[in-house]
Amino acid sequence: MNKYIYIIGVLMFSACHPKPKTETASAVKTAAVANPAPVIKEVTITPGANMSDIGNTYQLMGMEIKDDVLTLNVEYSGGCKEHTWELISNGSYAKSLPPQITVCLKHNNHEDACRRLTMGPISFNISKLKHAGNNELIIKCGEQQASYKY
Repeated sequence: MNKYIYIIGVLMFSACHPKPKTETASAVKTAAVANPAPVIKEVTITPGANMSDIGNTYQLMGMEIKDDVLTLNVEYSGGCKEHTWELISNGSYAKSLPPQITVCLKHNNHEDACRRLTMGPISFNISKLKHAGNNELIIKCGEQQASYKY
């Protein structure tokens, strides 16, 4: 009888003993899906573009330029559908030192009727906006601006 109690005890102990955790391929895949690499879109230069057409409403919370990437922090309502963003410039530079250019962030919510407050960064490669003969450019978007040094 004692022999059976000993065997049952050993089985229960080994079954309850935590096994060391190792990352499986599926765990790595899940982490990659949960934290995808940020997408960097291209700025669109369209002469004569309407620089006041922002599309669907949003709030521009801030902007930052690092290297050739402009990151805009936005806040908007939605959450049920994927939203798309486009950064547009008409290619016109203000005659100032350093030169200035206005860009327009256009938002398309694809008729997302959800009301959840969503925030996040949107990044664009702005290297096409460089002004020949200068190494600095002021980028204006809405009420905000940032210095782009190259």
